[in-house]
Amino acid sequence: MPNPTGKNGHPSQDPPDDEKLREALLKYARQGLSREHQISALASNFKYHIRLSSLRKFKERLGIKASVRTQKLSVDQVRQAVVDVVERDPAQLRGPAFIKDQLRLKMLFAPRDLIRQIMVEHYPGGFEVRFPGRKNRRVIRVPLRASGPYYEISSDGHEKLAPAALRMGGVGFSIYAFKDKFTDALVFIKVLPDIRSAGAGGHIFLDFVEHTGFIPIQLTTDKGSEVGWIYAFMAALREMYAPDIDPALYPFHVLIKSVHNTVIEGFWRHLKEKLGLNLKDYLLRGRAEHLFNPHDPLHEPLFYWIFSPLIQRELDDFADWWNNHRVRHQHDKIMPSGHVPSHAMEYPELFGALDCRIKVPQVAIDALRDQISGEEGPKSQFQSWPGLTAEFDVYACRVYEEIGEPTLTMETGWDVFVNMTVAMTVA
Repeated sequence: MPNPTGKNGHPSQDPPDDEKLREALLKYARQGLSREHQISALASNFKYHIRLSSLRKFKERLGIKASVRTQKLSVDQVRQAVVDVVERDPAQLRGPAFIKDQLRLKMLFAPRDLIRQIMVEHYPGGFEVRFPGRKNRRVIRVPLRASGPYYEISSDGHEKLAPAALRMGGVGFSIYAFKDKFTDALVFIKVLPDIRSAGAGGHIFLDFVEHTGFIPIQLTTDKGSEVGWIYAFMAALREMYAPDIDPALYPFHVLIKSVHNTVIEGFWRHLKEKLGLNLKDYLLRGRAEHLFNPHDPLHEPLFYWIFSPLIQRELDDFADWWNNHRVRHQHDKIMPSGHVPSHAMEYPELFGALDCRIKVPQVAIDALRDQISGEEGPKSQFQSWPGLTAEFDVYACRVYEEIGEPTLTMETGWDVFVNMTVAMTVA
């Protein structure tokens, strides 16, 4: 039957331009979203509704090869990519699923079976290390509940790289993080010299709010010494920017024993197994090979100048992986499982959830920063590395340039350290 109007029964739509569409599809691929979730995300982001066939055509037209089938990497290419990732895991605690996620974040797509086969050939000992029977039994936990992103955020510190753990003459690193209960997303993580004093805790909390722009309905922490200002700031910000939420029904801050703060405590185990032990091995090379002398006045500030940004970069990369990996499916879990944390954070409505974020303006953060700085001390007092002054930073940058600006990684950190100390001593 003739159709003089040219309409095919579908409502007219304004598709995003190719640049925006390509950027979005690459982002979805990097997140590991299924094709169905990619279609839902396009509808949510651009009000653009398509079917699977159209999605496939768009990817072909834009030259997006973001799957095992379309990318068709050779076995040698996959082998080299796997080896490059596994070589950065001396403890051999990262399994094939983790390696597959790491490759995906680099936009390399390979089947898990092939990755496992390569790991069996080149790193067979790692499978014995990771065998579940080697691990202790875990405590049975009560199912967690939350209404959506930022309904509850858990925070805590991690000191497995602290001076007491490294025993290298007083140098070390502490880590503090904030993790969302509903989405499982890691919303903030930072390496710091002090995470235990009240002033340090207050500034860290304000860093978190400044970084995200939000506070949760409820913050959950243990009863550590750092939470005094955190408690006060949560009370003030909740009352000011969410006055309609009854604190008697929905408390703004809950203090519990560390062992019960499972949202963040469980994360520390993953961080330790997949990153922390490797970082510790790299750092302890300085002690094992007698490269670090705590009595040399140059060594402490140079240690922090080199390794503090490297560790922060490793934490940022780990957070990127964590927020874009697919969480293990749990049949009896009340909240989402088998999902990608960043996807659940960005599209809570797809998971039947509420967006519980409470917006906080920068002016409020600045006012609280002024208050704590006046009573406890400025942020720099708590977040400056020992001995690492502005003058030393300028000096170290100049020496680093003089030795040719060699590549700085955790693997090469101590080599650069030795070369710089020699140059500083000669100068």
